[in-house]
Amino acid sequence: MSLTDDLLEQAEHLAKRELRRPRQASLRRAVSVAYYAVFHRLAGEGAALIMANWPRGLRQQIQRAFVHGEMKTVCKEFAGKDGPNRITKRLLAVPLEPELVAVATAFVVLREARHAADYDLGSPMNRLDVNQKIALAKKAFRDWEVVSNTANARVFLAALLLQNRWNK
Repeated sequence: MSLTDDLLEQAEHLAKRELRRPRQASLRRAVSVAYYAVFHRLAGEGAALIMANWPRGLRQQIQRAFVHGEMKTVCKEFAGKDGPNRITKRLLAVPLEPELVAVATAFVVLREARHAADYDLGSPMNRLDVNQKIALAKKAFRDWEVVSNTANARVFLAALLLQNRWNK
């Protein structure tokens, strides 16, 4: 099992940890972990696309270069009605695969949910909403498996890391 699969499993465990009255800490951590599962899946796939494991450790260094906020911006573009920016759009085959749009949408939703879970402590979380976020992360994994070998997925991964450095 991969780290990202383990993270999803941990999110599910945290969401059902207390049977009757789930603790806010468990629910909040479950949302956060579900987001990080998707983040690390995409960053890992992107690093693998850019660089193999040679020289040793280089892929991990590239993976560390993925920035949450920049990834969210790219995902918003891929998920939005206007689509990616004009530079990225030239590289894509249209229309975008619905699964790719779903992955981008899930990333945005989960990033915002993680932010709320970690920082908006005044709003309590409930198990139903948390389970929906975990289900969204699992669906993002399944959708990614459908599109991961497409040309558009490769452009998407490159954009997650490089779009802010491309000429606009």
